[in-house]
Amino acid sequence: MSTWKSFLVIFWLLLVSCKKNNPTPQPPPQPTPVDTSGNGGGNNGSPYGILTVNLNGMHNTHGKVNFALFNSSSSFNLPDQAYKELFLNLTATQMTFSLDSLPPGDYAFAIFHDENGNQELDQNILGISTEGFAFSNNAMGNFGPPSWSQSKFTVQQDHTITQNINLNFF
Repeated sequence: MSTWKSFLVIFWLLLVSCKKNNPTPQPPPQPTPVDTSGNGGGNNGSPYGILTVNLNGMHNTHGKVNFALFNSSSSFNLPDQAYKELFLNLTATQMTFSLDSLPPGDYAFAIFHDENGNQELDQNILGISTEGFAFSNNAMGNFGPPSWSQSKFTVQQDHTITQNINLNFF
């Protein structure tokens, strides 16, 4: 078999092995508003909402966690069009952080562990990520990032949304 054909067979096998074997597509889990204030789910009458992210699965504490929040389907996964960005230092392999003063509406986020601090999600020669990444709702795409509809969640006035997110590695 020629070298070129061998490469194509190996590439195809890698793609097939990365795809999750889930014969029936399941809708992403919907985040549940969490009452953290003790006043029935609200934030003391605030016109804004709060997003709390519990992030797990970092392999080490090198580099930073890069977080990008998007507020529209047209800007989703376009880093230069993020509604808010955070670059968080790591002190443990799990962390919790919050964004407050979010106007009510639909949002989605992308997050990755930038282990080498170059502010890019590094990939190997086949385009497969070499750093941990995740999306809101723990959504995963088949051969690329998930869609806005898989990743979006709704922030409501006077409520806290909690997302429990696990980084993915290939």
